[in-house]
Amino acid sequence: MRTIGILLILLFGLILQSTFFQFINIGGHYPDLVLMTLLVIGVFYEKEESWKYGLIIGVLKDVLFGGVFGMFGLAYLTTVLTVSYLGASVFKENVIAPLLMFPVGVVLSNGMLFLLRYFTGLPTALDLYLETWTIGYWMMNLAGLVLIYVIFKQLRQRGHLLDSTKM
Repeated sequence: MRTIGILLILLFGLILQSTFFQFINIGGHYPDLVLMTLLVIGVFYEKEESWKYGLIIGVLKDVLFGGVFGMFGLAYLTTVLTVSYLGASVFKENVIAPLLMFPVGVVLSNGMLFLLRYFTGLPTALDLYLETWTIGYWMMNLAGLVLIYVIFKQLRQRGHLLDSTKM
């Protein structure tokens, strides 16, 4: 049940990100809800479980938005595994945990996407790529991360995103 709930949250974030937020943005930026949700999942869940969420939502994003198949799947898989590994020793019930993982996850995910685009021969300009990393981008995603963290924490405290065998 937990897996279905988390996948529904990721799917909802993907739908919001690709529809509503495309038209409601600030300075051309909108929150990357999928990546922020994966960072929170990486903090809350062990790598043995969190990898599947990154892979599934990444492959779904590859299928829906085209491009080279597997780019988002690989980037999200690597990001959530890295954050799970680094987040294994942090106190998960404090908002500082995802804040510490935030720059790591964003740089890793976007860096991998850039490198994958570069190595597959897709048009990629580093200066244009780095231009998107304005303070607005970081602040918007940071706000999204905190909001998603609070939602996940509330759902976990109520037992909705906990396995019945693990408390």
